[in-house]
Amino acid sequence: MKLNVTHKENIAVLHPMYGIHIEDKYNGRIYFENASREDKSLSFIKSTLEDVGLYFCSIVTYPDGIWEKVIEIIQADAFEVSEKQNNPMFTKPGGNVAFTCPYKIGDSVQQVMWERIKADRVDIVVLCNSSGKRSFGSDFKERTLVDCSDQANSTIVIQNFTASDFATYRCVATGRNKTYVMSFTVAASWNHKWFIICIAGGISAAVLLLVFLLIFCITTAYRKKKKRKRITEALSKALYSTQTRPANSYGRSSFHGTWNTERRGEESSLGQTEAIYVNCRSLTQT
Repeated sequence: MKLNVTHKENIAVLHPMYGIHIEDKYNGRIYFENASREDKSLSFIKSTLEDVGLYFCSIVTYPDGIWEKVIEIIQADAFEVSEKQNNPMFTKPGGNVAFTCPYKIGDSVQQVMWERIKADRVDIVVLCNSSGKRSFGSDFKERTLVDCSDQANSTIVIQNFTASDFATYRCVATGRNKTYVMSFTVAASWNHKWFIICIAGGISAAVLLLVFLLIFCITTAYRKKKKRKRITEALSKALYSTQTRPANSYGRSSFHGTWNTERRGEESSLGQTEAIYVNCRSLTQT
């Protein structure tokens, strides 16, 4: 159905037994994309400015009753919100948010419409007409409180806020010659207690990481220094051994001699006391 000024105009009906019926005015311009039990989407072709407006999708079920969704069709160049967002609001997931729209258009209010605006879509929260009748969007019917009888302002309360509810909300009040628009932006509020805990935890983790890196650097530097010291000592010992080793060494003598002529006599005396072994061939007596 489409909402005209005072009544709802039937467009199309899909019945599981009697099939599809489309009004003559829309015949050839609308069709059901898929007539299955899961999908009841209705598509327009060759749309015109006359198609701009509010539409109602009503599904009659037994025994649960009627399920209804409100859909708004607007011009593509009018989708972007141009109003200044000067009413920020904050709440926690699961909390309630109250919006008040003090429209200033006198007693000639024809309808007040609340919308939730996202980057790619506009959802109807609730629609109040001049007679006080309410029409809820499918996402808000069970959790929105509203009084449509007040002619001075409109107040709604959205309960049990979810992650998808953090968005921009707009109140559009339409009169005979005036339209009043007011916008609200709802964002998640900080939990200061958990915020402080997170900051303290982050600082502690940074300090521990810094201490670990410092210990690692000191340990690595100490090991490298110790390794260099061992290499230096080994090279020094090897060099000293090469410089002091005698040219020839026989037997068990530990004497490191030099070619000093003054000590040759001493060498000969030491040599006389030392056993000498000679390999000789055995001689056969004849």
